[in-house]
Amino acid sequence: MESESDIDVNRATRWLIASAVVVFICGILAIVLPLAFSFGVAGFLGWLFLFAAVAHLVFGIHFRSGTLAWHTFIAALYALAAINLLVNPLLGVVLLALVIGVVLIVEGVIEIVLFFLLREYRYIVWILIDGVVTLVLGIVVCAHWPPAKLELVQYLVGISFISSGISRLLLGMAIRVMERTETPVA
Repeated sequence: MESESDIDVNRATRWLIASAVVVFICGILAIVLPLAFSFGVAGFLGWLFLFAAVAHLVFGIHFRSGTLAWHTFIAALYALAAINLLVNPLLGVVLLALVIGVVLIVEGVIEIVLFFLLREYRYIVWILIDGVVTLVLGIVVCAHWPPAKLELVQYLVGISFISSGISRLLLGMAIRVMERTETPVA
């Protein structure tokens, strides 16, 4: 007979893996999308950010580890970027680069903070790795603003989404066999 905590872990990992797949697919789409028209790129990236925001929010709701506020904050950042892109897609792809860079930096910092909040769990290092990769990508975007090639932003967002998707997928698979450790993982 499964205990209440086993049921919660199984439910949380199902949502974690589902959100990982969604974010990973968003990353693949961000990379393979040709930069044919600025309007199409801004609109499509807006939808990608919106789907990624929903995935973060759904995971935060179903994980139930006291990190809902952090996941909600990440989802709100993605949602703000999405609204900006969807409401006024011709605002400028150049501004899009800066917005995306800032969003990636903030997400990276939040992921690193989440690692330290959840460090007593095994395999949480995947969140730290994702946070560091996302932070570095955000810094690269902001350091090279305005971008010489607009495709660069698209590729960096795709890499960030793929990194998030992979880290969450690996974490979800590891949590299925997870047990709390007695000492925090450094």
